[in-house]
Amino acid sequence: MEPKSKLLATTSSQAQGACPDHMKDRFSDLPDEVAHQILSSVSILDLTRFGTLSKKCRELYLSTPSLNFDEFNNWNKSSYAKQFKLLSSLDRFLVRRRENKIQCFRICWSLSYGKAASLYNELYRVVTWIHMAVRCNVEVLDLELRIPDTTRLELPSCIFLCGSLRSLSVHCNKILTAPSLVSSTNLQYLKLTNVTVDEGLCKWISCSCKCIKELHLEHVEVENITMESSSLESFSFVFPSYCGLCHLNISCEKLEDIHIEWRFASTSSRSFKFFAPNLKYLKWIGNLLNNQNLGKLMCLEKAEIFLKHGVDNNDFSNVLEVLCSVCRAKVLILSGEMTKALMREGPVSTPFDDISYLGMHIESLDDNIVPAMVSLLRGMPNLKTLYIKSDPSIFIHKPEACGFNKEFWKSQNLAFIDQLKEATIELSNGNNELELARYMLEDAKNLKKMVLLYSPQQSTHIRVVNESRMNSVATARVVFQEKQRK
Repeated sequence: MEPKSKLLATTSSQAQGACPDHMKDRFSDLPDEVAHQILSSVSILDLTRFGTLSKKCRELYLSTPSLNFDEFNNWNKSSYAKQFKLLSSLDRFLVRRRENKIQCFRICWSLSYGKAASLYNELYRVVTWIHMAVRCNVEVLDLELRIPDTTRLELPSCIFLCGSLRSLSVHCNKILTAPSLVSSTNLQYLKLTNVTVDEGLCKWISCSCKCIKELHLEHVEVENITMESSSLESFSFVFPSYCGLCHLNISCEKLEDIHIEWRFASTSSRSFKFFAPNLKYLKWIGNLLNNQNLGKLMCLEKAEIFLKHGVDNNDFSNVLEVLCSVCRAKVLILSGEMTKALMREGPVSTPFDDISYLGMHIESLDDNIVPAMVSLLRGMPNLKTLYIKSDPSIFIHKPEACGFNKEFWKSQNLAFIDQLKEATIELSNGNNELELARYMLEDAKNLKKMVLLYSPQQSTHIRVVNESRMNSVATARVVFQEKQRK
């Protein structure tokens, strides 16, 4: 921002006659594209001040293609007169711009809580700004509106008919009405946050958004999602708390990235199915369902699976089905509950020949999880990187895990040990992680690096590890990192 300030200062001083005649207005001499790029990060208030400096500055002020109305939440709107003055000044600015193109327009506005007439006047002005932006062929429209619960909002239909619009973000606590199916759009990016929608919106996206590439739904209340698209490449549904979504059905041939955070109290009458033969990245957080169908993901590169059983269902019988769907991934990251579920289901028969990176986010490597981990590692003969992350805040009061020493690991004859190149292990209570680290140091002939994260009370483990290091068949570099207190 410093260079911009200097440019603005130069222009300001010339306007006031403080500079010598031979000094040039450097900002005005810039190409319009460069000046607009600089002004795109300037607030609307500073932009207005800039427009008073010279005739050239006024031209740039009125033709700037990026507008940001997002700094008025703390503005003094205590009286109707002050509120009216602010709204009128913004109205005049947009009118004076005429039809100069608006490339990007952001409106972050909190409607005042007061008399109904004043509130509806304020809402009318905001909607009018949206109409003006559409007439100026806006390409990126970002709306963050805070509206009282008693006030109804319906986005103008011109948004969905705007041929120039490529990106639309809507964040408001209101019901979003689905546009007419006859309205087609050139939208490539759509993000909805804190809105309530019905299945009609999903149908509109499937039928009318033929160019859509990214769709993101955050805290969106919806009963069912059925999405079919020949262009969609990235999809996310994120609802960290329990939500009312019942059925999620995705059929997108070009989909490459999907992120689901879906939690619920009951697994009954819920389903998750998707057809995405070209999927590369899958992140799924929440609850395991009784009815799910991921199909064979032959192009998958990375899968992150953090699932728990439902409150009303302790059955993890579908966990093998999920792992079978992601077995072609190169990177696999699992939660502790997923790993423990494997032990309940018996030996893992699915081969994971393509997996080169395994991450396990667990409470601790306790005696209950080691057999499941062995079963998982047995199917990963080409594993090159292992990362074990534990959470000391969870297992601090658990009994120590000491049932599996390095001799146990040696006796398993695991094929991955000859391929392993890097390992990161976060030590917890007990010795299971320590014994695993010793086994790797002594038997992994291609190991290049090992990182051990330890707490201050585990500093004696350093000596034990160094002893195993002396017996190592490889010349691995061992890095000790003391864990930061939480």
